[in-house]
Amino acid sequence: MADTARNGFFAFGPYRLYPAARTLTREDVPVGVGSRAFDMLVALVERQGDVISRRDLMAVAWPGLNVEDSNVRVQMAHLRRELHANDHDEQYIVSVAGRGYCFVAIAEWHEAGQQADPAGHTGNGPFGRTALNRALPPRLEDPLGRDENLADLIQTIGERRFVTVVGAGGVGKTTLAILAAHADIGFNRVHFIDLSSVSDGAAVVEEAAAALEVRAAQPTLDLIVGDLAAQRALLIFDNCEHVIDEAAETIVAILKATSDVHVLATSREAFRLPGEAVYLLRPLGVPPQTGRLTAKQALVWPSIQLFVRRAFDSGYRQELDDDRASTVAAICRRLDGNPLAIELAASRIGSYGLERVLDLLDNQLALSWRGNRYAHPRHQTVQSMLDWSYSSLSDIDQMALRRLSVFGGEFSLDAAVIVAGGDGIDDAEVVGAIGNLVDKSLLVMQPGDGPTQLKLPGITKTYAAIKLIECGEVAFVHQRFDSLDPHGKPANQDRAQDEQYRRVCS
Repeated sequence: MADTARNGFFAFGPYRLYPAARTLTREDVPVGVGSRAFDMLVALVERQGDVISRRDLMAVAWPGLNVEDSNVRVQMAHLRRELHANDHDEQYIVSVAGRGYCFVAIAEWHEAGQQADPAGHTGNGPFGRTALNRALPPRLEDPLGRDENLADLIQTIGERRFVTVVGAGGVGKTTLAILAAHADIGFNRVHFIDLSSVSDGAAVVEEAAAALEVRAAQPTLDLIVGDLAAQRALLIFDNCEHVIDEAAETIVAILKATSDVHVLATSREAFRLPGEAVYLLRPLGVPPQTGRLTAKQALVWPSIQLFVRRAFDSGYRQELDDDRASTVAAICRRLDGNPLAIELAASRIGSYGLERVLDLLDNQLALSWRGNRYAHPRHQTVQSMLDWSYSSLSDIDQMALRRLSVFGGEFSLDAAVIVAGGDGIDDAEVVGAIGNLVDKSLLVMQPGDGPTQLKLPGITKTYAAIKLIECGEVAFVHQRFDSLDPHGKPANQDRAQDEQYRRVCS
């Protein structure tokens, strides 16, 4: 067996695994895997060809802790997504039913020579960057239309100790955070703490400790703070919305106990904490619906650029001429400039054709179109992305979201209260639910100086309309909607119609 305590590496396919340096690279580019997934990979590679049980893997990744089997499955799923790798779709790790996992490729051990840093770093850069940056996810392709956002975010991180990137699912919060992590902005330690797979809020501290490589049988905030003392560090807490209370406690404790640690978080809603600077990440710009649009005019917009790039990747070889420009613009408007939704729709152009994709955007089929097979499961389809958001809502928030789907475009707060209420739900509860949906980036408050106008983004509206049908509320809600006059006011001020509407639905 190789002496993995020495400076050397395992080579398999395009990958290099450096156990002592705790680094995994693919064609010399660092691959971002969590600390626990890394430990499991080393154990599997060291015993390549042998089946290792889940219990043994738990002992490797969570020494001294009693954890559920599901933790191993989550980490292994993440690891297998990252090892996706070559043109022949070679498989490296297989699961053996009832027994565990096995590394099935051949990994050769090589002693390290006098050569450059294996992760591609050459020592401390102009800002004293250290090898701890190897744990970052690899730098992604620069997203279209986000240069200004990145510059603004980097400046904000430098000026404020706690910044939260807030936006709807699929808008690109994680991508922007990763780009900021790789920018040279004056930190000598940068750690990426991925909370997307954390199902229990109590595990937030554990994940933070793993990312910082603070090893203890029972990781605590005190140990994390001790490791960060007197350091100029940037901690990135990604995907916080589902464990926002526990993440808030962790972040506040770290900021209070240190003087030079900055925190960047991503979430679908703000933390509402003292000292927090909220950076709202908007969707990509889309062309307005004003007259005929030429191809040259369309390609100025980043949403159109993204669509055209992904359509070409899908096998679509028709040039964007003036005739097609209006259809592409209509698709991007219908998807409200959401980058993930645009990529998923554009990926079907080669198979379905441009007009057919536009026709299907209001269909449940469009919600199930799959994207990158190595993306996190909730970002592989629009359906899974919205399921994630919907499941985190309270019952009354879910009800309000479903009922607001009957509006075709913008609507007033008064109209929203009337349509989403009734059936024993008072107006104050509906107003609170609407506020929650806005805070969670599921409902958009339109800018302007006039009366408040709200709108459901296109993909969210389609999803909510399907949920409305599934819950059997269509007749009841349309009765309330039909009671509005053309200005969105109740045609009959007598709100005692609720009992009649309940009878309609019974």
